[in-house]
Amino acid sequence: MKRLLLIIILLLVAEMPGYAQGDHGFRFIRVEYEVDGGGGRFERGRGGPGWAHDYPTAEQNFYEALNRTSKVFVEGPPLILKLSDERIFEYPVLYMSEPGFWSMSDEDEENLREYLNRGGFILFDDFRGDYQWMVFYEQMQRIFPGREPVELPPDHPIWSIYYDVDPVEAPSLVSGGFSKFEDRYMAYVDDEGRIVALACHNQDLGDGWEWPDRNLENASTISFQMGINFLVYALTH
Repeated sequence: MKRLLLIIILLLVAEMPGYAQGDHGFRFIRVEYEVDGGGGRFERGRGGPGWAHDYPTAEQNFYEALNRTSKVFVEGPPLILKLSDERIFEYPVLYMSEPGFWSMSDEDEENLREYLNRGGFILFDDFRGDYQWMVFYEQMQRIFPGREPVELPPDHPIWSIYYDVDPVEAPSLVSGGFSKFEDRYMAYVDDEGRIVALACHNQDLGDGWEWPDRNLENASTISFQMGINFLVYALTH
């Protein structure tokens, strides 16, 4: 009985605000954000804003993939945090869905810039087309004025750090795998050459994580492989 009580107490403490994860564990952090004027219309009948798309199944399945195929230690359930929340500094990797409708407050801007400058990494996923790219680009210009993103070439180490992935041949998960847009993987790099932010434009890895049984042209398998590669790269650079 005492052992059960101790376990319950530890679990409750782990969910208290300000609780820090251990130095050796990974925890999936999804970013909650305010949407711009267009984002409020783009909910596709799913009953929630873009930042919550594929939640929570995507991260739960991503955890399972990590446990099955890697030695990355998963510590604690996934969390949802705002960029204004100081707890983001406790975690090395953030994930944002639908950044094509993202809008930042001044506090968000200050925190994210500091987070990235301190060594953090953010993955942007699930957005498409020119309009959504410009919304995203304008927000990133607030973080890094004048800094341009660069497209990752197929021979970049990120594509082979754990799995061998060919980004040119990788199928898109946007619109069920039949997108009129060409996938792009656009990186923001700091002065030391470290990738601090990676945007999966015209791609939707979260969909592959949420719906692994669809497996269109092995798209879901590749989405897990890409996600794990990005995570391993972020944790080791």
